[in-house]
Amino acid sequence: MIYYDFGFYLTIGTLVTGVITLIDKYKWRPQRVEKGLKYDEKGNEVMPFHVDISRSIFPIIFVILILRSFIYEPYRIPSASMNPGLYAGDFITVNKYAYGIRLPITNTQIIPVGEPQRGDVIVFHPPNLQDPTKAIQDAYIKRLYGLPGDTLSWNKGVLTITPKCGTGESCAPIVVQAKLKSLEAPELVREDNYDFNLFEQSIGEKNHELLFVAKPYLGALGNEWSITIPKDKYFAMGDHRDNSTDARAWYQRNPNAFIDREAIIGRAAGKWLYMTFKDTPDFTIPLFDKPVYLPRGISFDRVGTIN
Repeated sequence: MIYYDFGFYLTIGTLVTGVITLIDKYKWRPQRVEKGLKYDEKGNEVMPFHVDISRSIFPIIFVILILRSFIYEPYRIPSASMNPGLYAGDFITVNKYAYGIRLPITNTQIIPVGEPQRGDVIVFHPPNLQDPTKAIQDAYIKRLYGLPGDTLSWNKGVLTITPKCGTGESCAPIVVQAKLKSLEAPELVREDNYDFNLFEQSIGEKNHELLFVAKPYLGALGNEWSITIPKDKYFAMGDHRDNSTDARAWYQRNPNAFIDREAIIGRAAGKWLYMTFKDTPDFTIPLFDKPVYLPRGISFDRVGTIN
């Protein structure tokens, strides 16, 4: 699939400016040399506009493309679905090589490195519930729970993960139980007319906090469900259990809607900036009819790793 994100346009820009720079080096500039080079008052060679621009920006966007495509990519948390660990407005880095080196635009793996692990916070393109052959361009961030072949059973706050059994493999269930930590939610959690309780849980060596709507509403804590993950598919949920559109909702609308392996962008690595934005847009980009919200506050107090 083709993902028309920032990486797509960065790749196209790199290819176009790179081709122009290459043609100029081996064809156009030798022609200019034969005719006699021209210089401006500062002693710089006078070149056609498209050549001048391409030669100036190609090295910059090429380096950005390499860093963003194969090493780390910046990402802004768009919603409260990962409260309390991540807030809307957090800027994070995404480790692009954690799960393999992938090509930009198609996200096709070319060099295997590692595999997603339970408890990882992953950034990915969600499944298209209407047409699985078309990619969703927006990127989501959730915590990974189900690997291919796992059976996940939720019973009123207790998650039981039964791994797929193979010859000589252990099939012992993994029980993940959220424990109440506080009756009060952290300061920056949106209340939305509900009270939320703070919980904590562990998956292997990964410890993190969760939010559930408080009694008497129960919400996700009162639910029961069971799901088996197909081959090459993954199941992820937000840490804000009652305020997250994730694999639970996708499965209810389409039983075949899981996260594709090829749709996983990388693993969330760390927070480097927190920024609050205005409630109303400052202007709209006419061509895309996209509202733009300018920042109203910046903080580095939340810089740190992601559990």
